[in-house]
Amino acid sequence: MVPVSKERNGSQKEIVKMAEKYELKAENVYKYFGGLKALDGATVLVEKGKLTSLIGPNGSGKSTFFNVITGYLDYDEDDANVQFQVHDIGNDEPAEIANKGMVRTFQHTRNFPKMTVLENMLVSPKDQAGESILWVFLGKPLWKRQEAKFVVKAMTILKFLEIDHVVDHLAEELSGGQQKLLAIGRLLMTQPSLLLLDEPVAGVNPTLANKIFDRIIQLKDTKGIDVLLIEHNMDVIMAFSDEIFVLADGKVIAQGTPEEIQANRKVLDAYLGESPDEA
Repeated sequence: MVPVSKERNGSQKEIVKMAEKYELKAENVYKYFGGLKALDGATVLVEKGKLTSLIGPNGSGKSTFFNVITGYLDYDEDDANVQFQVHDIGNDEPAEIANKGMVRTFQHTRNFPKMTVLENMLVSPKDQAGESILWVFLGKPLWKRQEAKFVVKAMTILKFLEIDHVVDHLAEELSGGQQKLLAIGRLLMTQPSLLLLDEPVAGVNPTLANKIFDRIIQLKDTKGIDVLLIEHNMDVIMAFSDEIFVLADGKVIAQGTPEEIQANRKVLDAYLGESPDEA
């Protein structure tokens, strides 16, 4: 047996210790598009039990950051460190990352428009027996029982999200807010531990926006599902966030509580174009 060095053993303990505090550590992330540096060493940490928000002006790199850390875009520097729980996900494909429990929505919802709400929900669960041709012939009772359980789970989630009354509607028939809720519901069918939500209330009326955030908070507080989100609605950001990271020109220029962010001069400068000397 090869002895484990003290240095390596110490490193493993440090990884476990950090995993106990952070659901996600995405450090020193770079992305270039031609001569444009979309991300310039951005670092965002998602602490367990906190709703973490990523904000910034249009074009600051927020969605690009999501796309890189979820495997939809490649990293452009080798020294990025992206840890989800105890997993290094820096080279993983999107499906691998999702299977580990880190799932996301997109700015524009990607529900299946010609499928019903229930059918959309039933697409999402992992490890479905019916997806294997072997089980189709040899295990019909198994996949039938499994599907029945998924239907019950889907209805429970839809009721929690208060869209169970449209379960038989086509996804394309839903309002914008209902589309957002369906997208979140589909993620919940995968039993995630971290939700990455890209503008979950964009274009949604204020009443429904607050309802969506109420549900997000409930997921965090009662189900232990952590959340990192991008949002331009500053009212809900300041009302519901525990920690906020601010991106500008691909860099994180500020981090703190809503109160700290509102008082930060760098943030005012990024959003309003003020210089500290002029304001």
